[in-house]
Amino acid sequence: MSQRSIKLKRRNMKRWKIILSAFLVIGIATATYAWLEFNRTHADTAEIKARFSKDAIEFVKEFEENEESAGKKYTDQVIAVKGSIIKIERDDSTQRILLGERSALGGVLCEVDKRYKHQLDKLQPGQPVVVKGVCTGMLMDVILTRCVLVER
Repeated sequence: MSQRSIKLKRRNMKRWKIILSAFLVIGIATATYAWLEFNRTHADTAEIKARFSKDAIEFVKEFEENEESAGKKYTDQVIAVKGSIIKIERDDSTQRILLGERSALGGVLCEVDKRYKHQLDKLQPGQPVVVKGVCTGMLMDVILTRCVLVER
């Protein structure tokens, strides 16, 4: 083997090492990013200032009158809603408070953040409260997720 072929083999080996090292670094960076995104949590709603403050009855009426306009205005926004508790629902994974009037067809359904589910222990139907949460739109009721109790 000549000196030239030995130098050429060494150069090729060096290139392969660089290429493999680059792929390894990219792979580790991608895996780290994916792991961080998978384990990311939402910001604590209790720490976020509400962009709007609404009465539950007025809030529902606004959606009933023009759901598209209200959806554009409120969806993905933190809203503080004041109203009377119609009912409190609890199951294994979720806790919900329905705000509004008993006679109304719809209300504001507040899905309580699991970190704050203990706040429901002292609540009773008919009690006035202020709940802060992220609006996700309207189905039968206006839906707020990641809710926390602001006042009792």
